Amino acid sequence: MKNSKMTQLENYLLTPRNNHARESLINNKLFYDLKLAAAERSYFLNIYIPEVDQDGFDIILDDHDSLTKIQLKTLMKNARTTSWKIHKSLLRPSELYCEELGFEPSPTGTGYQGGVILIEIDANNGFEVDYYYTDIILLLGIRDKIIELSSPPTEGAMKKLFANLRNGLSHEKVAINKNMFIRAKNPACLLALIGLHNTENTSIWRYHIQTMVQPCDETSLASPYNRLKKHINKEIAKISDGSIKTIS
Repeated sequence: MKNSKMTQLENYLLTPRNNHARESLINNKLFYDLKLAAAERSYFLNIYIPEVDQDGFDIILDDHDSLTKIQLKTLMKNARTTSWKIHKSLLRPSELYCEELGFEPSPTGTGYQGGVILIEIDANNGFEVDYYYTDIILLLGIRDKIIELSSPPTEGAMKKLFANLRNGLSHEKVAINKNMFIRAKNPACLLALIGLHNTENTSIWRYHIQTMVQPCDETSLASPYNRLKKHINKEIAKISDGSIKTIS
């Protein structure tokens, strides 16, 4: 028997025979939110859906300057799920940046350099969602403590993640924990986290993380390491909802 405290909407969304309807509802909500946020930046966000779901991504986002392959994951608010299996090929850096980011230039070391959007649904009061995001740039920033999360994963968890990510075949999967995602304040901020055109900030902070990944040659940085780190965290704090430590 289903929990009597559940709303009718929750019961509907959690009923297995409604899986396709739930997926359609969630995707339409995401697509509307992102397209509206893009329109506020005066462009139309193209969203492409692959014909078959076998390459580890569900959609491709196109802001007319860059394409990003995205895997979608969902959970109900207060659910016990804390990690998700992601295709290694989706997270691995592209051939252009693999060596710079510490991966080998081979089928084992390269991938799509895409990202994962986690959609958390609260059906207790209508249909409210929170968006979380992660990708290789954010994961490296978290690993090297460039990004100062308020509740970061352990060093051991990050070491295990990257050890698994660097090895194995592209179609294999790696577990990403919820505390390895950054929660977006709103859909425009989600675009900013992904590195697509948005109304909130530029993506220069993502480039700075890329140049600061260990081993880092601090003499080659655009500014002193600590100054860049402070700038990065301020920029992410503007677009995240409680994910970054309080900045003094």
